[in-house]
Amino acid sequence: MWRAGLILVGVFWVGYLMHATAWTAMDSGAIEWELLLRRMVSVAIGVACSGAAHLIVTMADGPFPSRVATTFAGAVVSWLVFCAANTVIFYVLRPVVPAVSPADAFVTYLLQFSWIFAAWMGAYVALMAVIDLQAERERAVRALAQAQAAQLAMLRYQLNPHFLFNTLNSISTLVLDRRNAEAEEMLLRLSGFLRHSIDTDAANKSTLGKEASMQREYLGIEAARFGDKLSCHCDWPAALNDCLVPSMVLQPLVENAVKYAVAPAGGAANIWLGGREADGRLVLYVEDDGPGIDPARARREGVGWSNTRDRLATLYGDAAEMRILRGDRGGGVLVELDMPLERG
Repeated sequence: MWRAGLILVGVFWVGYLMHATAWTAMDSGAIEWELLLRRMVSVAIGVACSGAAHLIVTMADGPFPSRVATTFAGAVVSWLVFCAANTVIFYVLRPVVPAVSPADAFVTYLLQFSWIFAAWMGAYVALMAVIDLQAERERAVRALAQAQAAQLAMLRYQLNPHFLFNTLNSISTLVLDRRNAEAEEMLLRLSGFLRHSIDTDAANKSTLGKEASMQREYLGIEAARFGDKLSCHCDWPAALNDCLVPSMVLQPLVENAVKYAVAPAGGAANIWLGGREADGRLVLYVEDDGPGIDPARARREGVGWSNTRDRLATLYGDAAEMRILRGDRGGGVLVELDMPLERG
C-alpha cells in the first residue's frame, strides 16, 4: 500500500507538469522551452520533497497520533520547501512577471499549493488508518485462531482420568489372575487408543472411518472391564468412511454412556454407535438403554456434553447442532450430532 502511495505522488507531479505545460502553450500559442525547463526543475524539486516526506512517513513508528504528527510535519516542510523553490526559480533568478515581488509570489504559492499538500497529508493519514485497521484485524484473526486451537486442545485432552485408572486397574487384575493374554490385548488396545489421542491435532478433522475404529478400540477396552455387562453395537455405513468429523468428537459421549448407563446397571447394558447421511448432512449418534436422564442431570449438562457442544460451536458455529433425546431402543439416552457433511 505504501508503494501505491509513492506511485500516486509520481502520477500527480507528472500530471501537474503536463497541465502546466498545456496551460502555458494555450496562453502563448507555443511551448516556451525555457519556461518548460523551469517547470521541470520545479517538478523535480516537488518529487524530491514528496519522496523524502514519503520515506519519513513510512519509516515512522509508534502510536497513531505520533505518526499523524510526523505526516503533518513532513507535509508542511515539503510545502514550504516547494513554494520557496518555485519563488526562487520563477521570481528571483529571472522573474517571469517582474512586477510581482518574491515575497508576494511566495505567499501566492503558499495559497496555491496548500490544498495539494493538505490532500497529500489527508491521503497518507487515511492510508495509515487503513493499514492499522488491517493489521489489527489480522492480529485479531490470529489471536482467535490461537484461542480456538488452545480451546480445542483443552477440550480434547480432558480424557477421563477415571477411564485410565480403571483400565490400568483392570490390567493389573488380569495380570494377578495370570490371564496374561487378555492383559496383553487390553494393553495393546489402550496403547493404540492413547497414541491416536496424542497424535491427532485437535484443530484438524479426522475421517469417520478412523474415528469409528478408535471408538471400537475404546469400547473393546471397556468391554474387557465390564465383561457381560456391556454389549456394543456399531453401525457405520462404509459409504461414510471418508467423511470428515472433529477428531475424537464421540469420545466424551461414549464415556458418558459407559458412566451413566453401564457402570450403575445391575444387569447388562447396551451402547449403540452409528452415523447416517440426511439431506446432505452427517448425523452421528450414541445411544444407550440405561436408566435415562434423571431430573438433576437434565437441568445441568456434564463436562462431556458441554465440551462436545463447545467443540461443534467452535468449528461450525450455528451450522452444527447437538441434540439430547430419549432413546428409542430402551428408554436410555440418545445423543445426536448434526453437522455439515464434508468428505476428505
